[in-house]
Amino acid sequence: MDFAWVKTAFRKKRPRRGKPLPTGARRWASLAARLVNPVALGSLALGLSACALFDYSPPGPDDYPVKGIDVSYYQEDINWRSVVADNTAFAWLKATEGGDWSDPKFSANWYGAAMAGLPRGAYHFWYFCRPAMEQVSWFLQNVPYDPYALPPVLDIEWVDSKTCPGHPPREAIIPEVKIWLEAIERYYGKRPIIYTSISFYNDRLRGAFPDHFVWIASYKGHPVIRDPSLRWHFWQHTEAGRVAGIRGRVDRNVFNGSAREWRAFLEGRLSPQS
Repeated sequence: MDFAWVKTAFRKKRPRRGKPLPTGARRWASLAARLVNPVALGSLALGLSACALFDYSPPGPDDYPVKGIDVSYYQEDINWRSVVADNTAFAWLKATEGGDWSDPKFSANWYGAAMAGLPRGAYHFWYFCRPAMEQVSWFLQNVPYDPYALPPVLDIEWVDSKTCPGHPPREAIIPEVKIWLEAIERYYGKRPIIYTSISFYNDRLRGAFPDHFVWIASYKGHPVIRDPSLRWHFWQHTEAGRVAGIRGRVDRNVFNGSAREWRAFLEGRLSPQS
């Protein structure tokens, strides 16, 4: 495959001891020490810790002010004005997969969402058996350059595939993903977002791309409960959501921030480390 046109496009810190206690006080202190034994203290501490743990309740999806969806041809024809009216702040649309498949509803969704005034972006589904540059080229061929679009998204996760079985190691995945992310950023002028599952992120991606926003799929609970150390920016919390303007189920997502932070994100003023 000739990638010449792609390359051309890229040019574009011992405490002091206190005074001794009076004799009576020493007696009471000794008695207290014998009564309050380490085992009892340990049990008390454990009980308090458990209470603190079970009293914690992370925010639910409805607690986040900025909500959105992601769609593909599975949602068929979409009434985008109804989607916007149903408190939807953003949408990502499936555009491509691998190096030779494009979503048949992408163009209609791309222009329909834009006409309805909804911030939208495109996403690419990674195929482990195609070179990164082939997947770059295919995405560029199908997704128009639009300075007002949301950043492109790379959807990378384990899937059962008859044509591409096996799970490549981290050492094989990172360099290829790096190629795709950098090439797409050069062309569209926006740093791509990485969409993945918590398990895939921990197994293959953790620590590799700290400068990219992370979009996590977690249907079994809040991401912070499943992995307290995870820094996430978008949360896909269900694949069975309901939104006006869409027949059937749809993936629903929330942005990890306030409405003000969302505006900063749209304007390119928000950092993944924020």
